[in-house]
Amino acid sequence: MKKRAAVIIVVIALALMSLGVITVHADLQYTTQTDFDGIIKGQALDVIQGDGKNLFTPGYTGDFLSENKATIYGPFQTITFSGWFGLEENEIVEFGYAIGENAPVFDESFIKEPEAPVKAAGGEYAMRYVIVMDVSSLGEELTSIMPVAKLDDGTVLALHYLDLKYTTKEKSQTGKPVTLALTSDRTNDPLNFSSSVSVGFRFVVPEGYKLDTFTVQQAPTWNGPTSGIGCTADIYRWTGDYDETIEADPIGEYVVEDHKDCMSMEIAFDSYVPAGTYLIELTEFTGNLGGWLATEIAPEFADTYCFYQNSYEDEQSVHVKMTVTVDDDPPAPTEVPPTKEPTQVPEETATPVPPTEAPTDAPATEAPTKAPEDKPTNAPEADNTDDLAQNGGEKGDVKKSGPNLGLILGIAGGVIALAAIIIGVAVSKKKK
Repeated sequence: MKKRAAVIIVVIALALMSLGVITVHADLQYTTQTDFDGIIKGQALDVIQGDGKNLFTPGYTGDFLSENKATIYGPFQTITFSGWFGLEENEIVEFGYAIGENAPVFDESFIKEPEAPVKAAGGEYAMRYVIVMDVSSLGEELTSIMPVAKLDDGTVLALHYLDLKYTTKEKSQTGKPVTLALTSDRTNDPLNFSSSVSVGFRFVVPEGYKLDTFTVQQAPTWNGPTSGIGCTADIYRWTGDYDETIEADPIGEYVVEDHKDCMSMEIAFDSYVPAGTYLIELTEFTGNLGGWLATEIAPEFADTYCFYQNSYEDEQSVHVKMTVTVDDDPPAPTEVPPTKEPTQVPEETATPVPPTEAPTDAPATEAPTKAPEDKPTNAPEADNTDDLAQNGGEKGDVKKSGPNLGLILGIAGGVIALAAIIIGVAVSKKKK
């Protein structure tokens, strides 16, 4: 009877697990930020070091992790994580780290006193940490690593929302992305996208490359919540006009979800985006989401990059970049519709024909009405561009005048007078 009851209990448990009622995370020794029921007041992972050396410029963790797909490439003996973390209702007791499926390792030396700005941003329970993780035993196998905090209720909480990984295998250089900084640097002035219906970015993917990612760097949310903030990104082939461009169907879509304050917002389309000119339009904003205004557009992209708000071109731009990779199999160049060919000259007269000479005597035309002689004092120089266009000339050509009517009449009158004199002399001789 007891055995039968045990079997029934096991069957029921397996059924509940298959339905998702009971969930087992055998590989996780901590609670992810997504699964955490409490409120994270604020957080920042400022520095990641390998054997004591910075792996990136301090303060740009988001860029480093996004470019490396949340993976740290060794080999290192230790990896150090420095930053701060604050919760709304829970006090942090210890800091530590978890590697793979192993139990977390805690050390009282990892916890540090916070400065006043950290307390102001992270609340009364905010604490600083410097966590030194021993990775000397790890190899090429991609292994999950995570800095963690132990809370006063016993919860072990991840200190980062990404699933961080580590490997000693060298980062592959095949298809390595090339970063193109479309703007030079950022200011301390944020621009809230959510106050607009749309914002847009026009840019060019260079010949021989394809788009990998487009990134709004360190996109702020004004200390917004850690979930629910995002937007929809659509990418279009540029047609020469903003409104005409977005009338067509987008060639790709990407939905930004749960964006974190001041993390770089990386947009990666599933669709193939080869060399060409494109427009990315952001719409359907949820919560406050924006970008930091850039100091200037990078000079090398001044003629090919443009930022838009509500479909209108803006002289400023937020701080953005894109990554491209070599396109090993680019499409054939887009064929331009053929222009209408001129009428063919018959083959028997296909030899070059000299230009037709102008007639000697131009047909008489009515003299134009005499223009006023007074000229405005500051009149601009005459521009014969329109006249040249009508006469098939090019800018810089001099327009030739027609025959002088007065000169023709004068010569004709002289000829008539001479003829009269000759006739008179001839008549007088006959009379004699």
